[in-house]
Amino acid sequence: MAFTEFLSMKNNIASTLFFMVLMLATMSCKNDKDSSADDVVEVLDCSSVKTGKFKYANPAYGEWIIDRNETTSVEISKTDDLKIYSDVVWITDCEYELHITDTDNLDNMAVVSSVLRVVITDVMDYGYKCISYTPDGPEEFEMIRIDG
Repeated sequence: MAFTEFLSMKNNIASTLFFMVLMLATMSCKNDKDSSADDVVEVLDCSSVKTGKFKYANPAYGEWIIDRNETTSVEISKTDDLKIYSDVVWITDCEYELHITDTDNLDNMAVVSSVLRVVITDVMDYGYKCISYTPDGPEEFEMIRIDG
């Protein structure tokens, strides 16, 4: 086989593969005209839980109260008389970061400068569910609104 024939065959194979990939990609795209009501994805509206006072649904977290506004959060443990202060940075409507800035207990200063990412996964009338991504891994929480 001559070198030019080899190059020609190689180009034909490359062109054929390119068009096959392009055709597969095009066929896998969903056509809006074929969409049905079952295909509609509900977008989660987290605006009702961006601010307020919340407590953990899980009693293992004791009496921790979270008081959050658009830009700051204070977590208060009534049993330990401890407060943790954080800046809130909203990434999306349902995802935010807590940048821990201070604590009023010198024994817990190691948490200062930590950043936790929180993704709200569900919003209910009484609160919300979320996943908190910590250095120890993700944890799921359910939060209950306590400010009415």
